Amino acid sequence: MNAIQWFEIPALDLERAFAFYSTVLNGNVRKGTFGSGDLILFNVPFATGEAVGGSIVVRPDLKPTTDGGVLYLHAFGALSDAVGKVESAGGKVIVPEINLGKFGYASIIIDSEGNKIGLLSLDR
Repeated sequence: MNAIQWFEIPALDLERAFAFYSTVLNGNVRKGTFGSGDLILFNVPFATGEAVGGSIVVRPDLKPTTDGGVLYLHAFGALSDAVGKVESAGGKVIVPEINLGKFGYASIIIDSEGNKIGLLSLDR
């Protein structure tokens, strides 16, 4: 069992957020619909319980923020590749690389919507 079961990253513009995450995470996101709302899902096997699932959503009760904790997303490849795409995709790199020893490497960015997000990879 995972401590985190589901997460939602707020967005102001779903198409812009899709373009950003599709670029930075090497296409490992997809568009979806839940109920009457559109969202962006990460390409991980959350339905089988092998991974924690989450989405990027536009909702009036959620606003992007750089305050608070940091949610770390899998970089779907080398950290340097993902970080190298952040600014051209409309984001900002805050911390380019954190060496986590046996746990790999991390970076902290601001996404296209204004959220502080971490990227994590075993590959530098």
